[in-house]
Amino acid sequence: MINVRHRAQRRDQSYRLSAILTMLMALTAANTSFADEPPATDLRSFIPPTISPEARAIYEKLLPIVAAHRAEAKIPHTLAEFDARHDSDIARTEAGVLAALKSLDIAVRETQLGGVNVVESTPPQYRDDHTILLHVHGGGFVLGSAKSSLGGDALMAIATGKRILSIDYTVAPRGNWRIVTDQVVAVYKAVLGLGFSAKSIGMFGDSAGGNIVPASVLKLRDQGLPMPGALVLLSPCVDLNLNGDTETTLRDADPALDFALNKAFLAAYAAPEDMTNPYASPIYGDFKKGYPPVLIQAGTKELVLSDAVRFYQALKTAGGVAELDVYEGMAHVFQAYMTGTPEQKAAYAESKRWWSSHLVPAAR
Repeated sequence: MINVRHRAQRRDQSYRLSAILTMLMALTAANTSFADEPPATDLRSFIPPTISPEARAIYEKLLPIVAAHRAEAKIPHTLAEFDARHDSDIARTEAGVLAALKSLDIAVRETQLGGVNVVESTPPQYRDDHTILLHVHGGGFVLGSAKSSLGGDALMAIATGKRILSIDYTVAPRGNWRIVTDQVVAVYKAVLGLGFSAKSIGMFGDSAGGNIVPASVLKLRDQGLPMPGALVLLSPCVDLNLNGDTETTLRDADPALDFALNKAFLAAYAAPEDMTNPYASPIYGDFKKGYPPVLIQAGTKELVLSDAVRFYQALKTAGGVAELDVYEGMAHVFQAYMTGTPEQKAAYAESKRWWSSHLVPAAR
């Protein structure tokens, strides 16, 4: 009887071993077939077939240019290197943007509010509806200016018919999260001083500006100021730690953002010990104390997609009003360069709807 049991156990073990060997052989065959396939697609240059033909055509032109620019980019280390990179960027972009605005019939005026330089954009055939938009530009916290970002202002102005004030904050490392958010608050207070109701003021920011806007709103709220009527955040980076899911999974897929370069930029804006301060990384803010309605737009190809998702969840969990508007196959701040595409038109239509739904016109 004992021998029979042992034979049965050996037979069961043999069956199990045979099954395992069969599985291993199948996996080996599968791996062999994979090895015969062509190498994986370069994710940065991959253009998904699910986007519009118009967007595909723009990607085909822009991706080689962006790749070449990224290959030449060097991480700055000294103040002089940061200044040189900023000055080069301004020289390359400002003149072209100002020339383009003339063809769009956008009226531009430079002024100061709260001791901070601002640039005002007014769309053609403007009709004052007693609302106004404040814009904070992107550029990784170290690049760009109010003038160089006027293209995005013009697109928002034309799409919405609203007047826009772009804040020319001090970029890092000469500016940091304390200085910059103070500058935005100063401009906001000055706009209130012009007679605008807080509910008639909208604020929007792209990329780094999508961080600075919500952080500044936390600061002005905590100072007891009335909060603006609504916010729109385009591809926001709301956590300077860059530790969300897509900061890893899309690190080699984002055609625009370089992880190492952006880590250097963020380190110029805030010290490591400050990166969880809500005025530096607004994802860590307490939104249960109240917060304006927020529309968040992002694309599925961008490194900071997780930031958009996390910020949306933080606002909703706190009982706030928020919408997450994500676009298939779009890269970082696609609204600025996907000119004439269905994706760009849809994004600006959503912004227009958001402002119309939440800003309350008030006579000055």
